[in-house]
Amino acid sequence: MTQFSKHQDTLKKYFEKFDLSQFKLPTLPDWFWPPFQAFLFSRMVVWLAGYFGEIMIKAGWEKDFYHLSPDNIFLDILARWDSGFYINIVEEGYMLVYGRISNVAFFPLYPMLTSLVDVLFNNPLLSGVIVSHISFLIALIYLFRLTTLLCDEDTAKRTIFYISVFPTSLFFSAVYTESLFLCVSVAAVYYAHKRNWELATIFTLLAGVTRITGLLVFGVVGLEWMRSHGWTLLTCYKKEAWQNLWQGIKKDWYSLLFILLAPLGLLSHMAFLGDQFQDPMAFWSVQSAFNRHNLGFLGILMRDFVPILSQNFWTGGIWWNVLLDTSAAIFALAAAPFVLRRFGEGFAIYILLSVLVPLSSGTGSMTRYILVLFPLFMLMGVWGQRESVHRFFQTFFPIFLGIFTAVFVNWIFLA
Repeated sequence: MTQFSKHQDTLKKYFEKFDLSQFKLPTLPDWFWPPFQAFLFSRMVVWLAGYFGEIMIKAGWEKDFYHLSPDNIFLDILARWDSGFYINIVEEGYMLVYGRISNVAFFPLYPMLTSLVDVLFNNPLLSGVIVSHISFLIALIYLFRLTTLLCDEDTAKRTIFYISVFPTSLFFSAVYTESLFLCVSVAAVYYAHKRNWELATIFTLLAGVTRITGLLVFGVVGLEWMRSHGWTLLTCYKKEAWQNLWQGIKKDWYSLLFILLAPLGLLSHMAFLGDQFQDPMAFWSVQSAFNRHNLGFLGILMRDFVPILSQNFWTGGIWWNVLLDTSAAIFALAAAPFVLRRFGEGFAIYILLSVLVPLSSGTGSMTRYILVLFPLFMLMGVWGQRESVHRFFQTFFPIFLGIFTAVFVNWIFLA
């Protein structure tokens, strides 16, 4: 026997000691694939519609419009309007000039994450796009798991598909905070329903430094803690509900104390603004420069909605974006009672306040604001059990997503 054969036999006996069938490549869990498929399909619609809308129309290449990446259309189309403020924060930090549009109106978590990614790529636009897409995929995963927990898997699949192809879901890809806010807010509520109050609090804190409405997530999580201990708004008139709540406070006070730390996210940002600009509410002080004035709910409807009724729909000379925003606000408000009945008062109040707070200063961007109101899409997922409703959403949402994307990339203000 040759020396080679001896080594070969030795190796053979060595490997026979191991059962290689026990070694398997890790597989992704079942809850990953439906969100991933919805993510791929919807982002394909956005990328293709944006690309062809840009090269075929080219309405936004005049000198008054910026293009952060003119040599790469696939990146450039995802930076429009408010995207410039986030990129500016990444590159130069916060600035405040009273009476003028200033970037302090925008909250810090999204530009902070973009800055961290930018350490690797040295391209703020690319880094922002990466943050948006990763956040959106994670948001879909959490939303799928939350809806499965509260409803069933089929409803969860419809929910994530509807929100992925909603006409304004293009903002989940753009350098905007929609994807990140959806991610942290859904994660906070998911962990609250799983009774993991520590993680629920952490994500609620992050929501507070992503957008001003992140404070409302604190309310949803707090109400869920109270509900877990037998107290709800609908039963608050009963003595038993208060007794249950008192028992919950005595037995689970540490979780409640942890939840009460969640507003520290917003308070820390306010402390920073106070130190830098001597105005802890600077993000609110500059809103008038963005044409948002506190006229109240009825005042805004009179200013924005009533004039639409006198416009000429036959000639097309209408205030179309205000019509869309107003319709979105009315739809969300009208859907709140259905959310209350199906998912409880926490989700219903979250929708009402998330609409009424910005609506008190203007209808602008409401089609974008309702995009992150995930209970609305969970409700749509329930409605989608009817085949006719599902067909409607399945057909018209992707079509208008493509149209709205082409509008957005050509610098026509959408939301």
